[in-house]
Amino acid sequence: MGIFDFRDLSKRKKKEEPIVVECDANSIRINNSNIQFPTNYSTLEAILGKPNRIESVRNSKNKVYLWDNHGIYCSTATPDNMLMLLLVEDNRYGLGHQPKINFKGTVIIDGQPIIDSIQNVSSDRPYMIRSVIKDQNQVAIALGWNPDYKKS
Repeated sequence: MGIFDFRDLSKRKKKEEPIVVECDANSIRINNSNIQFPTNYSTLEAILGKPNRIESVRNSKNKVYLWDNHGIYCSTATPDNMLMLLLVEDNRYGLGHQPKINFKGTVIIDGQPIIDSIQNVSSDRPYMIRSVIKDQNQVAIALGWNPDYKKS
């Protein structure tokens, strides 16, 4: 006699693929998919999947898109014009809305880990990337549109 497993396979938790953000002088790739900022909801959904939560911001037109399983946050007034992603490495740092888990992915700039290369990023790139520091610790990484970028 055999043993049968009748559990619904579609309800099993899928193992999440770690997020890898790669930045070079001209582009950003998230898990090997190119992204440009401003971006839109359908582009992020294609790369990250559906957000776990979409919450309204009190006294604002903005909505917060939260990918809890990746530790990623995006706030925007319109899903057709998303200017920035926040990769939250410490969700205790004080956002009103925040992902339930911390970002555990990897951020590579010019082939090197962010910790070794963030200081080399200037405003001459078509995107901006910044460390968000609180109490001398990096608590998040902001990645998005660079309003100072001038195409040559």
